[in-house]
Amino acid sequence: MGARSKGRVAAAGVAFASVAAAGAVMAGPASAAVSDIQIDNSALFGSVGEQRYGAGCGYGVIATAPEDSNVDFYINSNKVATIKADGGKATYPWFPVAPGKYTIVAKEGAQDPGKSTGEITVGVGVYTGSSCLVIG
Repeated sequence: MGARSKGRVAAAGVAFASVAAAGAVMAGPASAAVSDIQIDNSALFGSVGEQRYGAGCGYGVIATAPEDSNVDFYINSNKVATIKADGGKATYPWFPVAPGKYTIVAKEGAQDPGKSTGEITVGVGVYTGSSCLVIG
């Protein structure tokens, strides 16, 4: 192989490597998705009892997602917020205003199927200043 042919082979190799590297950077990580969702109903913001929620009380909806990713939160299929994940968590402050059935979904981008809380029943809540009493 002559010097001229070796130069063309090397140039082609460099060009291929550049295109491959650019594609890898633009594609993003394959694991960019919300991996978990939960609702914090601790004593400070939550209800008395497990899995009980009251209208007029506040909760943190916590999605586990890749660091610095934007997480979209949906309540009953309506987008309500986009929050950047900090420390692998994006937290949406949820204050249900009325009793009823709710489903909350967190997604990281359109391709992410997301994670759901499943159907949540919210009853009548009385915020006491340090906790929420659910009476209905």
